Amino acid sequence: MNTISNPSLIVPAQSKSKSRIVQDAYHEYLMALDPDEFTLFHLTTTYLPYQNITYSPKVTNQFFINFYLKNLLPDLLHTRTWSRSKKMLQPIVLSFLDDHKIDPISVSTYADGKPVLASPVRLHHHSIVASRPSTTNQFMSMLGDNTFLRYSGKIMTSNLKRCDAGIVYYASKMLWKYPDEVLQFGFFQD
Repeated sequence: MNTISNPSLIVPAQSKSKSRIVQDAYHEYLMALDPDEFTLFHLTTTYLPYQNITYSPKVTNQFFINFYLKNLLPDLLHTRTWSRSKKMLQPIVLSFLDDHKIDPISVSTYADGKPVLASPVRLHHHSIVASRPSTTNQFMSMLGDNTFLRYSGKIMTSNLKRCDAGIVYYASKMLWKYPDEVLQFGFFQD
């Protein structure tokens, strides 16, 4: 007798195919970006737990919105005042919710050298950043682990690495579960 150990992994075929269509559209969009103007990065952010609260997708998205719009973006562009010309300099960002196992990680050490362990919340973000030339050097300087912690007290871990457009399939792998929770920044039409 076959059993499924995690019923949340059962995906309706119709939902999965709609998600794949959206993923393909995002992939095509990223592939069409001029490589002389855009550099792609993959940013993963996990969030600190608070007591025994389970954050909803909406609350988790708000963590990312506050981190990006109120802290990171003003730092990248050196302003909190927005004009059309400043908006045209900002990176294009697609941010997707993801679930993960809650494994404890070391966040600090006690005086005796033993690690202080904490578990990040289940929901986290995978973001694809299409950086324009005005911000690419800043992103390049933040490659690696935990370089975004100063931008938000809610972020537990971060990881930034260069990527190609194919990363959209990994970043959006839970799109079937969170289809209405995709965050998009920096998309402008002339």
